[in-house]
Amino acid sequence: MTQETPEAPRSYALWVGLVLVVLIAAATPYNEMMVRGSRLGLSSLTPAAFFVFLVWMLIVNPLLKTVRMDWGLRRSELLLVFGMMMVATAIPTRGVTGPLLSMITGTYYYASAENQWADLLFPSTKSWMVARGDVGLRHFFEGVPKNEVADWAIWFQPLFAWGIFFLALWVSVLCLMVLFRRQWVERERLTYPVMQVPLAMVEGVDKTRFPQFFRDPLVWVGFAIPFIIGSWSALHHYYPSFPAFGSGIPRVSLFRGAVSLQFRANLLMLGFAYLVNTRVSLSLWFFYLIKVCLFGAFSVLGVSNKEELGEWTDSGPVAPIFAHQGMGAMLVLVVFGLWAGRQHLKSIWLAVVGRGTGEDRAEMMSYRWAFLGLVSGWCVMIGWLWQTGIPLWIAAVLVVVAFVIFVALTRSVTDGGLATIVPAMIPLGFTLSAFGSEALGVAGVVAIGFTLVWCGDLLTFMMVPTAHSVRIADEVKEGKHRFVWALLLAMVCSLLVSVFVTIWLGHQHGAANLHQQYFQGFAQFPAAIAAHKLRNPTLMDGGGWVWTGVGMGVMALLTLFSYRFTWWPLSPLGYMVSPAWIMNALWFPFFVAWILKSLMLRFGSLALYNRSRYLVYGVILGQIGVAGFWLVIDLLTGTTGNRIPVY
Repeated sequence: MTQETPEAPRSYALWVGLVLVVLIAAATPYNEMMVRGSRLGLSSLTPAAFFVFLVWMLIVNPLLKTVRMDWGLRRSELLLVFGMMMVATAIPTRGVTGPLLSMITGTYYYASAENQWADLLFPSTKSWMVARGDVGLRHFFEGVPKNEVADWAIWFQPLFAWGIFFLALWVSVLCLMVLFRRQWVERERLTYPVMQVPLAMVEGVDKTRFPQFFRDPLVWVGFAIPFIIGSWSALHHYYPSFPAFGSGIPRVSLFRGAVSLQFRANLLMLGFAYLVNTRVSLSLWFFYLIKVCLFGAFSVLGVSNKEELGEWTDSGPVAPIFAHQGMGAMLVLVVFGLWAGRQHLKSIWLAVVGRGTGEDRAEMMSYRWAFLGLVSGWCVMIGWLWQTGIPLWIAAVLVVVAFVIFVALTRSVTDGGLATIVPAMIPLGFTLSAFGSEALGVAGVVAIGFTLVWCGDLLTFMMVPTAHSVRIADEVKEGKHRFVWALLLAMVCSLLVSVFVTIWLGHQHGAANLHQQYFQGFAQFPAAIAAHKLRNPTLMDGGGWVWTGVGMGVMALLTLFSYRFTWWPLSPLGYMVSPAWIMNALWFPFFVAWILKSLMLRFGSLALYNRSRYLVYGVILGQIGVAGFWLVIDLLTGTTGNRIPVY
């Protein structure tokens, strides 16, 4: 028996993972709709996976090992289960199920004589991608009356069609991350700050019932800080007479009130920021402050770009300027990344054509299958979008732009520690600006609104947890191919369970009453932007291309300086993410982390910094742990609205 054989995950671990995937897929939408507690499925960090993993490591696994050592999960198996839970958490609410079920129903449910959607949109809306039927829609949005039977028939065709699309999307994402793994992990040595915590948790777990990580007092000191603060806030929610912790988020208005800075003490993001390079943390807050100053100056001077590009692309007189620059920066980041990895790409191509050398056979085969999977997935996605009414060439551009955004944001997480990040411009906004609504045609304008289902609100999207899961799969010595299949199985299982639970909750209580943001807001977004553009057609916006070019130029210069001059102190990553609205809440934690880590490295030592990381790990787990702990209490007591922030 080789040394690596014990590392191969057993099928037992796969079944444990599937059970926990079902738990997350069912509990997350139930919490979002009914309990309305801490939102553990809201961001690409996938806090629900962290919380369930924490409970398993602290309680379940030690108990199983106490009964029988073989019953506990080994290190490789724990990593497999954690990866499955991460990708599963990215689906039930904000990631897929919430936008999907709301948007494929809202066009018909909210159509009225006033908005004229029936005349404008219905003739060009493909019947197979939306749910129709007055009775079925009423059952979902308003609940099923006692004397009626729920109409499930309206769901089968659109969910089957969208299931094909999401399967192609997830296969493409998985395959792309498999192709990028060696370049990112071994050659560029990205830090993957989010993964440092679970990897530390499982260290040495095969040799003991209770991991050494949880015996470290520094971990528990760090854990206690956010746990006490979060519990204090929770107790105030339960007992309003209990004094509140803090008095809101301090803000400073600048440039005649055109912009404001908020100083949010976010312990979770402070923890992840502490784990990244000080050059990166410096750049993230520095470029954000530069962006704020430029935004204010443009507002005062009247420099503007008044495009209307739909939801989740920054709007207003000034914001689109920076959204375009962010898009240009993302394009440069991805193109430069491909150039930097050209030797790796060459090895992939040689593997595809059967001429690869210098790699082990398993790795070469994985490259070949991943490449074929990526191409096949993209072809299905492009063909699917084409069938909805989007011109074929625009469908191809839209898919490429979407993956550029996915990859750029994923790099922001895996290299920059931004556990939660969003773009300032999404593919819908880019397409409308770059080509105009008239290039799409009537059917294309209607169809492109539904791209908001899969690349609209990117607060949660699949590539980030997939990249993390593929990274931890690198820790498994044997059975890596099973790891990838387990991830895909977890995705499909999570989608099926979460869709069923959400529809069932809608039938029981009325979806519009359970979650207004999804089923009153999101539900109308595709139709609203399509109707607006059909009433007000637009051509290509030259100003948008100019600002995109500015973003590309600045990003190219920053990238050149970063790689050519060792003394250059700034990372181009900070410029790329600076337009994102979420940086309003994240810049200050990165500023504080930069100061703390710089002082630690200057006046302490590397050994002291490595030791301090366990305090930070505790802080991260404490913030997620207190949110999950009180969510369980809320479930037991029937309390609603008790939210402890986890991003």
